[in-house]
Order: sequence, then structure tokens, then C-alpha cells
Amino acid sequence: MIAAGLLATPAFAAADPGPTGDELRLRYDVKVAWMRAGQLRANLRPAARYELDGTVATSGTMDRFFSWRGTFAATGRMVNGFPETDAYLLFEEDGKDREVLLATRRRTTIHATDRESKTRPGPPGSDLMSVLFLAPHCLKETGAHDGEDLYQLRLTRTASQALSQKPHYYSGASTRCDYRFRYEDGTVRRISLWMAPWQGRRIPVRIRVRIPVLPDIVLRLRTDGQEVNQSR
Repeated sequence: MIAAGLLATPAFAAADPGPTGDELRLRYDVKVAWMRAGQLRANLRPAARYELDGTVATSGTMDRFFSWRGTFAATGRMVNGFPETDAYLLFEEDGKDREVLLATRRRTTIHATDRESKTRPGPPGSDLMSVLFLAPHCLKETGAHDGEDLYQLRLTRTASQALSQKPHYYSGASTRCDYRFRYEDGTVRRISLWMAPWQGRRIPVRIRVRIPVLPDIVLRLRTDGQEVNQSR
């Protein structure tokens, strides 16, 4: 489910400030190898009590092989600069099956069309999407979950890099944070985030997910010609 969340974990394209100036609307384009794979859109309302929601969808060539649509939302509190999730919602469908997941601190409930509904204790820690977009990367080590499974993110490298990407995508100074994350079953994945200031906040401007055997998943923030503010 993490891969779905990032495609969630786990697609996108223009970033612009929200109507009140307190909201960020982010759009990322996703590529898998050479294929245009979809879009991820995320709306952030950062505050002492934050809100986050968005959509993810495959498109283009990827739809010929695999079609997936998802909607996610999270609410929580910022504690010492780190998001602590109160509730996380994910709705996903792949054309024939649908699933709705609601995770709180106490329990996770899952309703799906292809199996019986189930309830289990809620996973500890914060959801991946909140950590991805609201945490102050580079984090040394932290736990995160996708509503069901818990995994540990461990920082393996940091570096300052100047990004030079195609028009309409962010280019400029950035800090790269390389992570390794491990599921409870021992499965390992790797994720790299390039962090940079955008509209007054530091956010991921490029994300790369590495899965053994499979092609890398790359997400790039679209700026669509807007001036890059690197004052913070």
C-alpha cells in the first residue's frame, strides 16, 4: 500500500498558494522509468492543527498496464515541528475493486469490495503523507505508517544539490535527504527527497522511490513559471 500511497507512499503538476495564503496547493508529475505515470495533488493547511488532503491517479501509458485512483486526507497536530496524526483516510480503486481505510490512534477500519471488512488496532506514529509533506526533513529516524503497516525510516545520507529540471518544474538549490525504510516483515525500500523553499515553506520538490527489481518512481513539483522564493 505504500507504493500506492506514493503514486500516495504511496502523478502531479502545478503548485500555487491557496486562496487565503495559508494553504499550499501542490501538483507533481510522476514518471516510472520513461513512462508518464500520473499525477499527485496535495493541499496543505499547515497550522498548530493541520489538515492535508489530495488525490493520486495513474494516467498516460501507465493506464494501459495498471489503473489506480486514490483520495487521501489526514488531520493532526504539530508537536515540536513534527506532525502527529489524529486520523488518516484513504479511498482507492483500481477499476474493479474499491477500498476505504480510516485509521485513528485507536483503530483502523477497512471496507473493501473484494473481502470482508475488518478492524484492527491503529498503527503507532504518523501517516506517511503527513510525514512526507509536513515533517522537517532530513529526519534521522522515525516511524511512519500507511494506515495498516508500520515501518521505520532511517536517514542514510544528506547533501546540498542544485536541481536543474525541465521547464515547468522546480529548479534551484535544494537539500537531498536519502532514506531507507523497512517494514515489520523485513522488506526494504529506499526514498530520496529533495527539499527546497516554496511559497514560504520547505517542501519536497522532487521525490524518488526505489523498489528492488522495479523501475524507480520519480515525482517532480510543477511550478509552471512561478517565481521561486528561496528566502527561507
